[in-house]
Amino acid sequence: MKKLHIDHNSEFELDLAPLLAVMVKLVPVLLVSSAFVQVMIVETELPQVVTQAIEKQRQDPKKTISLEVSPVGGIKIVIEAAGKSSENLVPLKKDGGFDFPALHNALLEVKKANPEIFQIDLIPENSVPYKDIVKIMDETRKARDLTVKFPVFDEKKGQTVETNYMFPEIVFVNITEG
Repeated sequence: MKKLHIDHNSEFELDLAPLLAVMVKLVPVLLVSSAFVQVMIVETELPQVVTQAIEKQRQDPKKTISLEVSPVGGIKIVIEAAGKSSENLVPLKKDGGFDFPALHNALLEVKKANPEIFQIDLIPENSVPYKDIVKIMDETRKARDLTVKFPVFDEKKGQTVETNYMFPEIVFVNITEG
């Protein structure tokens, strides 16, 4: 019988070429993908007056406006103030889709009645498609008609300024539900 002799003290060279090849290919992929991530973020500058109004509303929320979105029941606009609640339903169209022009018109009326509110709470059901949530957010942000303006009191200047922003601050209320 032959006995195998293993030399435990032998040296060997580690070939790092495959690892370097992977790194050379991986770094450009990561750089390119990070450029696409930035496209998905919508960063806009709000007028200073609107930003101040949003901060004031966060500190002292007297009224809250919520949109409860259901693919079966439509969009319910709920206004809560001083323990009282009022609701306005924007029903679905005949084909079963959301009626975005009707939602926009209803939000215009809500904004005219509550010009000091710039934040809206969005409560979509889990089955609402993402594209519809984005369209709802677009309808709530600004008035489509540029001639429609809403008054905002500028505390620094001590005068009322007009803006076409309706509800630029959108808060997802049910984000932790799953």
